[in-house]
Amino acid sequence: MDMSGYRVPSVPATHEIVIKNSRFVASVRHADSAAAHQQHIRECQQQWPGASHYCTAALYGSPQDSQSYAMSDDGEPSGTAGRPMFHVLQSSGIGEVSVVVTRYFGGVKLGTGGLQRAYSQAVSEVLKVLTCHEKVLRKPAQINYDYADQSVVSHALQHYDAVIKEQQFTAHIEAILDVVADTATELQSDIKNATQGRVVMTIINEDG
Repeated sequence: MDMSGYRVPSVPATHEIVIKNSRFVASVRHADSAAAHQQHIRECQQQWPGASHYCTAALYGSPQDSQSYAMSDDGEPSGTAGRPMFHVLQSSGIGEVSVVVTRYFGGVKLGTGGLQRAYSQAVSEVLKVLTCHEKVLRKPAQINYDYADQSVVSHALQHYDAVIKEQQFTAHIEAILDVVADTATELQSDIKNATQGRVVMTIINEDG
């Protein structure tokens, strides 16, 4: 599994499909929290008032994160809207995403299979027109070093796109860093080698 990052929506997108006279308006946007997802639902209800259903699915974190998600059938038969929509999101490789499919009922019942296909298709189609950008995953790290090693360390941090979050200059330099998760161990060994083992960067494990 590639943990270097994942794609996140850059700008909101909408796409509409019509199946047996029912309109399915899919709206997708960036959302990294339940609050952002709820805000998206409210905006869709205002933008497309009087619809019969506002079915939703969201992934607040990475596509592999099975902890932070939401889905709702909003009155459609259980399992016919939110879950199929969520499955499309999960397999898309896109994270931090909220999708709302607004349905205007066209008078013809689609049946459970028809509904599942319709909601899945609405999400698949809107994701095709969605613009995304890559989100780079980062990890916190800690480093202490002498002033004599400053230029070597600074060069390595720059080369690996490490961000200095905090820095203290006392008898030596102490820094808290945000390092790219994918290359954290390479950066660690490069610093160690470049300073003949004098400087060791510690990666802070957030999982405890």
